[in-house]
Amino acid sequence: MLATMSLPPWTLQQLSVDAEQAQAAFRCERLDEPLERYSTFFDAFVPVFRDLSANLLSLATGDPTGEKLTGMVRGRDRLTAFRYLAAPPISEDDLKTLAETRLSQRALKANPEQASRVRKTVLQILDPYRFPWVAQRREPRGDELERAVVASAALVAAKKVETERRKDSRVQEENVKAVLRGLGFAEVSPRPMQLLDDARAPGQFCGESKLGDTKADIVVRLHDRRVLPIECKVSNSASDSFKRLIHEAAGKAAKWRLHFGERAVVPAAVLSGVFTHANLVTAQSSGLVMVWSHRLGDLAAFAPPAKA
Repeated sequence: MLATMSLPPWTLQQLSVDAEQAQAAFRCERLDEPLERYSTFFDAFVPVFRDLSANLLSLATGDPTGEKLTGMVRGRDRLTAFRYLAAPPISEDDLKTLAETRLSQRALKANPEQASRVRKTVLQILDPYRFPWVAQRREPRGDELERAVVASAALVAAKKVETERRKDSRVQEENVKAVLRGLGFAEVSPRPMQLLDDARAPGQFCGESKLGDTKADIVVRLHDRRVLPIECKVSNSASDSFKRLIHEAAGKAAKWRLHFGERAVVPAAVLSGVFTHANLVTAQSSGLVMVWSHRLGDLAAFAPPAKA
């Protein structure tokens, strides 16, 4: 008969100590984050914005068919920069919707009417503070163009760094998978799991999969046949911790227990960053097992030997 193992509930003192340690690690990561990442994005977009900004006036006054526009959206970086001419910057999907067209260079070149709609849309939402000369139909004065270039490149660089930070949860997932492999679990391909019989064999795990009616970041089949769905959560603030821990992780846990039964699943969350004591206590009281990114070895509590 296989042993059934799990993590014991954390005491309030243990939760407090781990929360402080996770927050300290988060502060170090943010404060020590190299400026090089921001600078790399900034330097890459300065020449792109310099070229776009220099052509805005002619786009506004002498390009009724949108012919010049096709060159302004050539390549991924130029298309990104083009969207950041707006105030505020607009997403690619929103720009497509507003202009009622695709944004590929080929599509715009083949259909002057579509190109003209994109041109009119962008000029309508162009940032008047960065590009005042366009609305006034004049050449840029003094350092107006260079200031617009710097401000625009800074906008893109900041957004790119923010996007890179969102990948932290993916890194967290890979670290969890590495620990599971070290514990002897084998990774297999994901698949939907509506019934326990759909889950992988004991001793196996898979990446993001639909478990019941909602997805889990990682799904583990323990040796005792229980299912361990793991949510990887990175929080950057107290309000964010409520969303990540209570609304998302604990909310999914309740659905899984209702769907599969209390004894069949052991919902867990791997935590990194800033989490309030109140949210931690609430989540644990709801039945969510919590593991900290700085102590992933605790996952060994779910990995008894295959034979007891």
